[in-house]
Order: sequence, then structure tokens, then C-alpha cells
Amino acid sequence: MFDLGATELLVIGIVAIIVVGPKELPKMLRAFGQFVSKMRGMAREFQSMFEEAARDTGMDDMAKSVSDVKNFSVTDNLNEALAPISKEAEDLKSELRADIPDEPASVETAKAPEEDPVEAGNRAAAKAAKKSSVPAKKKSAARRKKAKAAG
Repeated sequence: MFDLGATELLVIGIVAIIVVGPKELPKMLRAFGQFVSKMRGMAREFQSMFEEAARDTGMDDMAKSVSDVKNFSVTDNLNEALAPISKEAEDLKSELRADIPDEPASVETAKAPEEDPVEAGNRAAAKAAKKSSVPAKKKSAARRKKAKAAG
């Protein structure tokens, strides 16, 4: 509550010795200690009465309900509800995999692996670049000559 450092306490002690006097100082400090202990006792009593009143009115139940709401997790409850469905889906998937043979029935029905579309696109772009007979620098020089002739 009060932020008193060592220097402040030293100043207070010197002022107390000057005002009260060294003869009466121990009696005053004892009275001050008794006063502080009475204040602490009253604060403790007030706090215990306040907690008892809160228990009587059901504040504990309300606090518990609020903490339950804070800890509520939709994903956990949803996963818990969907667990049986997930298990059934996994069982069905494993049954279907067991029914499918590992190797094709004949070589004729097996398909050849398809070509990767990215590789096909890269090859087509390379062919198009090779088809271009005039390099980019020559094209721009030709355009400049046409522009000079027209202008």
C-alpha cells in the first residue's frame, strides 16, 4: 500500500525520536504494533464474512459455471460425437481395400502411365522457342529501322 524505502523509514524514526522522545518511544511503538494487529484482524474478519456471504448466495456455483464455460471446447465435443462414425468409415474402407486385388487381372486392362502435364508443357515451350527464327535483339533492331523509315 505505502511504498516506504529505507531512507524514508530512517527519517520517520528520527522525527519520532525528536517529537516523542527516547523515553516514550518504546511505549509508542508497542501501541502502534497493537493498532496494526487489530487492523489486520478486522480485515481478516471482514474478508471471511464476505467469503461466507458469497458461499451462501451460491457465488461458488456461479464461478464454477463460468469456469466450465471458459473451458468448453467445441472441437473436443465434436470429435467425441463423430468418433463412432469415423470408426465405421475406417472399417468400411479397410473392407473395401480387402476386396480389391493387389494386381490387375490381365496386362491388357492395365493402362500405361500417363505423361506428366508439366513436362509436356515444358517440352512444348522449348519447341516454340526453337521455332522462333529471329532472336529478340534482332526483332527490336528491325522495329527501330521501320520506325525511322516511317518517321
